[in-house]
Amino acid sequence: MISLPDLLHLEPRVSVDDAVLRELLDLGFLGKETGSSFDRALSEAMSERDGWQGGFFAHDLFLKELVENCFTLTLDGRPYGVNQSFLLRVLADPPTDLETVRFRQAILAELEEDEGLRRRFVDLYKDLHQFLSMLKVPGHAARLDINAFRLDLLRQAKGVVDRMAGEFSAARSGLHRLHRAGLEIQASHEYRIMDALLDYEDHLAMLEVHVKIGASGKITGLDVRAVAENADNPFYRRAWKRLWDQLRFLYYGYRWNAKDVVSRLVHEVFLRISPAFTPLIQILGHLEVYLTARALRDRARQRGLKMTPARFDPGTSLKLDELWNPLLLDKPRPVVPNSVRTSAETPTVIITGPNSGGKTRLLQAIGLAQVLGQSGLYVPAAAADLPLIQGMYVSLIESEVADAAEGRLGRELMRIRSMFEVMRWPAMVIFDELCSGTNPSEGIEVFALVLKLLERQQPVAFISTHFLDYARELEADPPVPRLEFLQVEVDDGDRSTYQFIPGVAKTSLAAVMAERLGVTFGELSKLIERRLELERKERRAAVG
Repeated sequence: MISLPDLLHLEPRVSVDDAVLRELLDLGFLGKETGSSFDRALSEAMSERDGWQGGFFAHDLFLKELVENCFTLTLDGRPYGVNQSFLLRVLADPPTDLETVRFRQAILAELEEDEGLRRRFVDLYKDLHQFLSMLKVPGHAARLDINAFRLDLLRQAKGVVDRMAGEFSAARSGLHRLHRAGLEIQASHEYRIMDALLDYEDHLAMLEVHVKIGASGKITGLDVRAVAENADNPFYRRAWKRLWDQLRFLYYGYRWNAKDVVSRLVHEVFLRISPAFTPLIQILGHLEVYLTARALRDRARQRGLKMTPARFDPGTSLKLDELWNPLLLDKPRPVVPNSVRTSAETPTVIITGPNSGGKTRLLQAIGLAQVLGQSGLYVPAAAADLPLIQGMYVSLIESEVADAAEGRLGRELMRIRSMFEVMRWPAMVIFDELCSGTNPSEGIEVFALVLKLLERQQPVAFISTHFLDYARELEADPPVPRLEFLQVEVDDGDRSTYQFIPGVAKTSLAAVMAERLGVTFGELSKLIERRLELERKERRAAVG
C-alpha cells in the first residue's frame, strides 16, 4: 500500500474518488478528451467534515469571490488555471484540530525558508500540471500517433514520481511525504515494468559512428564502427529471436505488426501502474493551496500590506494588528489597515458608526482572517492571535427573494434560530446590522434576546448596529459580562477615517452622508424645479 502524500491533513486522507479517477485516467490514456472532468472530480473530493458548515458563512464572507480574485497563480510569467472549486472547498472547511493547522503552517514556513525547496516544489507542480493537461486534452499528438502519446504520458508520470522521490528527501515538514510516496512507487513491481519499457523504447541500441568531414566543411560520409544493443533490459530479445518470432507467427497465419504489439504492451503497463497515479491528482490540488496562498501574500506585499501565519494559544484573546480586507486588494483606492484587540477571551463586541464608515468591511476582514488563519494559511494582518473554533456563523448580507415565505426580519430570525440550533463551542459569530429590518423597539427586544443567548454559548461575537441609544445603554449598564465596544473614528469634518477606536458612536452621521450624496431638501428641490421647467418648455413647444 503506497503512502498517501496528503499535504493538507495530519492524518492522511483519501480525498478523491479512486474509481472515478481510474476511469478518467483510462479515458485520457486512450486519447479521449476528458476536459474539466478531472477538475470536477477533485472539487467534489470526498472529505470528512470537521465541523465548520460553509452554509453559515461562505456566502456572506464572499469566499467564492475571494478565491476567484485573490487565489490566482502565475509562475515565470505564465498564468496557471487553478482548481478554484477545490480551493473554495478547502477554505469552507478549515480543520478544527490545532495539530493539522500547525502541520499546514509548517509546510508554508519551510517553503518560505528554503529557496531551493521552493523551486523544486514549483517544478513538481509544473510537471503535474503538464501531466494532467495531457490527459485532459490529448490533442493532435494522440490522433497522429497514439503509441507515442501514451509513451509520453508514461514518461511525464515517471518524471513526477522521480522528482517526488529524489527532491524532497531533506524536507522536514509534511513535504517529506512526497519523498516517501515517490520511493514507494519506485519500489513497486509496476513501476519497474514501466521503467524498463521506457528504457527499451528510448534505448534499444547504441551506435558508435565516425563522421567524415571534407575540406568544404560538409559531411562526406558516415562509418558505423560498433552496435551495442541494450541486452540488460528485460524486454530485450536478440535479433535472430526477433526474426524467428516473426517467421513463426507468419507460418501460423497470424498477422500483426510492431505497432500493434507496442500498443498492447504499453496499455498493459499503464493498467498496472495507473493505481499509483490517482494520488497524483490529489497532490495537484494540495500544491495549489500553498502556491496560491504564497502568491496572495506576494501581491499584498507589493501594495505595502502584510500577511502572517496566525498563533493559536489557548487562553489568549483575539488580536489582529494592521488587519485589512483581502476583498479590497484589487480595488484602486488605498486599503486602510485596522487593529482589533479584545480584552476577553470570548467577548461580544458591539460596533457602531456611520454608514459607509467601514463596519461591514471590518466584519468581513475579521471573518476572513479567521478562515484563512485556521486553514493554516497567511492571515491579512501584521500579527494575529486567533481562537481555535469549531464553527463560524455570519450574517452580513440579506438578498431579497421574490417568493420568500418570510420578510427580511423573518428570514434573519430564522437564521438566528438555525445558528443556535447547531452552534458548537467554541465558535465565532458575526452579525451586521442585527435586526435592522424592523422598528427600533422590536429590534432592540430581539437584540437583547440574542445577547442573552450568546452569553450562554460564549462565542467570540462581533455585532454592528445603528441602535446607538441602546448601544450607549449597554455600555453604561452591561446586562451581560464581556461586552466590548468599537466605533468608527471620524475626523474634524465628520468624515470616516476607516479606523476604529473604543466606545460608542455619537451619531450615525446620516445628514452628513445625505449632504455628500446630494440628498438634501435644497438639492432635491432644485432637481424638481429643473424637471418642471423642462416639462413646461416641452408643452410650449408642442402648442407652438
